[in-house]
Amino acid sequence: MNGILQRNLLALSATDPDLAARISKATPDPKLRAEPSRTGLPIPILRGPSGDLALHSRMDPLREAERLAAAYPSGGFIVYLGLGAGYGIRALLDRPTTGGVLVVEYSLDLLRAILEQFDLAPVLSDRRVRLLADPDEPTLERAIFEAYIPILAGDLSTVPLRARVDADPGRFSEAVDAVRRVISRVSDDYSVQAFFGRRWFSNTVRNLYAAERPVRPLTPVREAIVTAAGPSLDELAPELGQVRRGRFLIATDTSMGALLARGIVPDAVVSIDCQHISYYHFLTPVPGEIPLILDLASPPSVARRARRVHFFSSGHPFCRYVSSHFRPFPSLDTSGGNVTHAAVSLADTLGARRIFLYGADFSYPRGASYARGTYIHRYFRLRAGRTSPQESLFSAFLYRNLQVDRETDPDGTFRYVTKPLQAYRRRLEAFAAGLSGQLVPVRGSGVDIRVPIRTFDPSGSGRGLAVFAPGKATCTAREFLESYRDGLRGLPELTAPSLRTLRSLSPEQQDLWTTLLPAAAALRKDLGNLQIPPSELMERIRAWTLEVVSAELEAGPKAPMESFTITRT
Repeated sequence: MNGILQRNLLALSATDPDLAARISKATPDPKLRAEPSRTGLPIPILRGPSGDLALHSRMDPLREAERLAAAYPSGGFIVYLGLGAGYGIRALLDRPTTGGVLVVEYSLDLLRAILEQFDLAPVLSDRRVRLLADPDEPTLERAIFEAYIPILAGDLSTVPLRARVDADPGRFSEAVDAVRRVISRVSDDYSVQAFFGRRWFSNTVRNLYAAERPVRPLTPVREAIVTAAGPSLDELAPELGQVRRGRFLIATDTSMGALLARGIVPDAVVSIDCQHISYYHFLTPVPGEIPLILDLASPPSVARRARRVHFFSSGHPFCRYVSSHFRPFPSLDTSGGNVTHAAVSLADTLGARRIFLYGADFSYPRGASYARGTYIHRYFRLRAGRTSPQESLFSAFLYRNLQVDRETDPDGTFRYVTKPLQAYRRRLEAFAAGLSGQLVPVRGSGVDIRVPIRTFDPSGSGRGLAVFAPGKATCTAREFLESYRDGLRGLPELTAPSLRTLRSLSPEQQDLWTTLLPAAAALRKDLGNLQIPPSELMERIRAWTLEVVSAELEAGPKAPMESFTITRT
């Protein structure tokens, strides 16, 4: 092993020892050689079917790299396609606005040849740089999603090493497609954080005293029924009484009122919405013996509408931190963006072999929005007047969507569909493919939900069943909040470039700063056109966070609200 290769692999092994080991075992690509440019700097030459291909300028590779970096003045997070001799990457790293660079290369043998002939140790040892070799599209998407932090890094850009990309256009075009998908996903995720980030945090803090109380675990079930609140629940509700026997009935918060109005008492209720409007679902409290399965980030006012509350973690950074440092909470999949998705996740977590789904219309059948007995009917009834009847309010509720399409079945049944509801359905269908049991959608007048037919052992053996309950707390809620507050106070400032500074901190410090990122996205949105650097933004959100935590420590625990008991039917 020559000295250049040894230095490069040593630098790489500090951040990715597995990749360094893979490259050390590769055979150097004989098609690559080094030649001096006009300025004397070495450049890689790749022999191809059409002749030699210089991966950098034969005249002045540094000037070429400077021009490339100048084309991306805002820096941000860069996905750099092709490694080459690293001139372009160095030029980008020299800009203080560059928060991170993910380098994608598709040949281990080519990488071995490059690292034998070009000193890339300064690039590979930079904490902002990560090298990916031969990634498939899911691996590339996951790497970008994990490394890119919009609130700290800024824009996400793809920068090709043009000659290298032209030499292997097929695989690099797949990388470009993967980046586009990640941008769409990150945009959606960031938008949600911008709307709800501060509510997630403040609600979670205010739920911690309630979350330390002991709770009776939920035990495994064989089969389950999940009720959503679509209008088809009206026509399907009578069937529930016939099929419920021996099955665990999970109601979404929206459907609970509709069930109780019909004398149907669920076995559990699930709620995930962090907005205070979710309180309307619980104007009729949860019957005393019924467990409320509640996201830690839900409004505390909702938690006080039930005697038996099972908190779970939906994966927000602060919720993950709480589970790691205070009390391990069970998790549910809320990636579908709606409570029906989470309720199905609960049924699967409890080990249900079959999950029957009622009322999941993902549309507006005949223009109707929700089943009778849900909060919106009561809400619109109270708001209705001579000049604004209920029908007008329901119509406005439907047409608040930017695009509404009508679907009609051969029998004349029609429904209105919107893009958000279509997205919810697609996510549920994809989620169903990975369930341990079989999702069985019971269709009413809503859309058709297509799920794969699964095969499983009828006896139920082989399922890894577990009770649904939090683990043992490592400290009291007050002790956790005090420790968290002190940790935030002791964090070093995220000086520019903020992403680079974050990566230089200890894992514990990185975890603490990460808990603030969704709230920081919300603050950025609230500031509107006022542009401030990430370092100042993070200081502002740290101050706000400390105010929230200190206020909760001063307020102390609150008594739960009394609920009532009704007769199960």
